[in-house]
Amino acid sequence: MTKIKRQINNFDFRRIKILLKKWNVVIYFVLILICFYFIIPIYFPNNDKMNLWLSSIKYYLTYPIYNESLTKTDAYIINTYYYPKSSSLGENAIGMILLMNRNTQRDMTKYRMKLIASNSSHQSVIVTPKFLEESYSSCPYINMVAMVNTLPNLNKLEIFDGERKMEIPFQMGKTTAPASVIICISPQFVAEQWQLFVAHAHVARKFGGHLHMYVTSIIDTFFDLVQEYERLGYVTIDYWMRLKLANSSVDSVEPNLHSELRNQAGAQSDCLYQYKEAAAFITFFDLDDIFIPRGYDSYFDEFSALYELHPNILTFQYTKRETMVYNKAKIEDINFEELFGHTWFVNEEDYGKVMTKPGNLNSMWIHESWNIPTNRHHVSKSNYIIHMQKPVDPDGTDPVSYRMSNFEMLESMQLNASTLIPIQDDLERVLKSSNISMTAEDLPNKTYYFPIIYRCYYEKFYKKPKKDSCPNGEGCLIPQRTGTNCIHSDADFKSGPEMWPITYHYHVNSKWSRTKGCHA
Repeated sequence: MTKIKRQINNFDFRRIKILLKKWNVVIYFVLILICFYFIIPIYFPNNDKMNLWLSSIKYYLTYPIYNESLTKTDAYIINTYYYPKSSSLGENAIGMILLMNRNTQRDMTKYRMKLIASNSSHQSVIVTPKFLEESYSSCPYINMVAMVNTLPNLNKLEIFDGERKMEIPFQMGKTTAPASVIICISPQFVAEQWQLFVAHAHVARKFGGHLHMYVTSIIDTFFDLVQEYERLGYVTIDYWMRLKLANSSVDSVEPNLHSELRNQAGAQSDCLYQYKEAAAFITFFDLDDIFIPRGYDSYFDEFSALYELHPNILTFQYTKRETMVYNKAKIEDINFEELFGHTWFVNEEDYGKVMTKPGNLNSMWIHESWNIPTNRHHVSKSNYIIHMQKPVDPDGTDPVSYRMSNFEMLESMQLNASTLIPIQDDLERVLKSSNISMTAEDLPNKTYYFPIIYRCYYEKFYKKPKKDSCPNGEGCLIPQRTGTNCIHSDADFKSGPEMWPITYHYHVNSKWSRTKGCHA
């Protein structure tokens, strides 16, 4: 015991104090990191405001070390929307949909873009938007949304890199919608399955929905049919471009080949921002995703009931159930009881799609948003999406015979005839009172491009999913066919001045282009 006391007395505590003084900054920094990264999140796991504040603190703590710009890249501004008043974004808000190169810097959500906003009162302000990322794969180009508040009566918006400026065209967000529920349909390319469109359009109309369909390329006779439905108020057709860099550099990365699934997430985000202040509810579906309410008379009623039952949820997801489908050669032969009144389904659920209130969401991926906390996202078990994935041709040919689905008779899935008869009546009314019948005479009665595209997608990534890959339909061999032509989205493509670290590209004057042959 005496020996231990002697050792303590001989120990030089002054040296310890000196060392602590020298290293006190490092010690404080480590303690702060432990506090913000480990301790506070334990006590506030579900507090969104606290989590947002913590994220901001973490960023400013690590920014000097990790967040420097890495390389010069390109970005494409798809659309920019201005909201004088927004319930979710605030006043004089900007929402910008972009495709950006993830290699610009380590965390693209922390990129410091400078915008100069000017108005009719000769006021100007420099603002820095907040970025949200929506991507899953390892593609170089990623879907990004930039949000910021600017000035009243905005009339000019520019990007500024400290030396050069580039003006950005913008448009007003919609203030009214054709229906209270908007169904955003993912971009169609080499589209020919007109039967799916007819089914979706009439189902949506019956239950109070409106289709907003993006088109990259589509069979010309199918396009004529969709335009007739647009005149009748069933659908809004919108452009979705194959992006072109008007003035690319030697190091520019081609955007179409190197974006996830043809930047489908960008279209979802774009649709969201068009209707952010106009629709009550918004969904993000493919053309072959058909949703029919169960136990309710309308989409509005079912969605409202979900939010009443789960008041803390921001987004709902409905899973998919694949159903057996036989296409018809003529539009007059389509029968909704035959399409949806049977019991043949695959007895398993596929990754679903999202329904939400537009104000609850600021960005969107393909199947869900990665910017919604898991405890604010709910997978509904009360209903499902009917997935008309692989329709059999009218002559009985199965276009996807190498990937057969295991159908079973599931009696609990059957829909009542009373639900389907009014939809059939609506189709027959339209055929009698419009130009639809005459326009439909030239529609293809058998698929040609669908099995080609499906096979390409299957071989490229569905057959053998690869980690860290970039799933994309670019490079699919699309053989041309005599007498089959397409309508393509087109525009005047522009490039801004060379900037550091990002040069921006965009388009104006969107238009439909009729061409011989079809390409994706």
